[in-house]
Amino acid sequence: MKFEKEIKSEVLKDSYTKEDLMKEKYLVNSQGKIEIYYAPFDYINVNASIIIVGITPGWSQMEKSFKTVVREINKNDDFSSALKKVKAECSFAGSMRNNLIKMLDELELDKQLNIQSTSELFDVENNYLHSTSVIKYPVFNNGKNYTGSSPSPLKSEILWEQIEKSFIPEINEFKGKLIIPLGKSVNEVLSKIQSDNKLNDNFILNGFPHPSGANGHRAKQFESNKLNMKSIIGEWKNYS
Repeated sequence: MKFEKEIKSEVLKDSYTKEDLMKEKYLVNSQGKIEIYYAPFDYINVNASIIIVGITPGWSQMEKSFKTVVREINKNDDFSSALKKVKAECSFAGSMRNNLIKMLDELELDKQLNIQSTSELFDVENNYLHSTSVIKYPVFNNGKNYTGSSPSPLKSEILWEQIEKSFIPEINEFKGKLIIPLGKSVNEVLSKIQSDNKLNDNFILNGFPHPSGANGHRAKQFESNKLNMKSIIGEWKNYS
C-alpha cells in the first residue's frame, strides 16, 4: 500500500491540524488552487449490496480517518483491518447518518433487504454497505473543503482524472448494485459514467437528496422524487 509506511510513522494524537496532514508527503495531485491529499479511505467492501457515494471526504473526515487508522495500527499493527475500521467510523457520521436512515426507511429499502431498519447498514459487523466518494481522497479548493461545484468535476481536468483513476475501477468491482448518490454533483458524475457505459449495470437512485442538515430543500426534494426512487429500488430488487 503506497502510504502505509508514512502512516505507520505517524504519532497518535487526540487531534491533528492541517499542518500535520496537508503536507507534501500526502499530496496526491494539485492544479491551480485545487489540492488533493491522501487519506486512508481505501477499503472496498466487495460484498456490499448498497453503495452510498459522496463527492469527496472533507477535512473533518480526513482528520478522523488518520486518528482512527493510527490508533488501530498501534493496537494490532494490521493495516488492512485498520482501513476497514476507518470506513465504519468515519462514513456519514452524526445528523447526516440519521437523515440518511430516515429517508431510506421511508423508501422501504429496509424491507427489500429484509432488515429491521437501514440503520443496520452502518453496523460494522454487516456487509450490506460500501461507502465511498466519486473523488476518493480529500479535495481542497484554496485550502477549503471542495463542495462539488466551482469547478464542476465534469469540467475539471484534475478532478475527472481522479474519478477515472480511482472511482470508475472501484465501482466496477460491483455489478447490479444500488448506488445512492449524495447530491446533484455526484448524481451528474454517475450519470456521465453510466452514459459512457462504465457503470457495470449498477443502478443509480436518481433524485436522492443530500442528507446534510444544511440542505434546506431536502424534505421537498425527497417528496417530489419519492415515487420514482421507490420504482428504481423495485427495478434493482427484481434485477438482483
